[in-house]
Amino acid sequence: MIKVTKLLEFLCKAQQLSPYTQIDKRDEGYKITMCCDWHDSNRFNDQSTFITNEGESNWNNGEDYDLYTMDSMLDDLLARKAERETKARKRRALIARLTDEEKELLGLS
Repeated sequence: MIKVTKLLEFLCKAQQLSPYTQIDKRDEGYKITMCCDWHDSNRFNDQSTFITNEGESNWNNGEDYDLYTMDSMLDDLLARKAERETKARKRRALIARLTDEEKELLGLS
C-alpha cells in the first residue's frame, strides 16, 4: 500500500523536474504521466505510472513503471540536476575571479 506521504514526496519531485505532470482518474485508479528529459539527452518524453484505487502500483497496469521504480528514477534525475547546478555555480565563481585579459584569452568576454 502506498502511503500518502510517499505519494506527496513523489509528486514534489515530479514538480521539480517536469514542466508537465498530469494525473488522470480512471475507473480502476490514477495514471500519473510526466514529461522529462529522462536520459539527459535534451529529448523530453512521457513516462507514466499507475496507482490502483487500493493504493497499489505495478507496471502490469500497462504503464511504463511502478511508482517505486519511477520514484528512484526521479531521485537519480534530481541528483544529476543538483550536480549540474553545483558545477555551473563553481564555473561562474571561477570566471568571476578571472581578469579581463584572462577572460579575453579564454574567449569568455
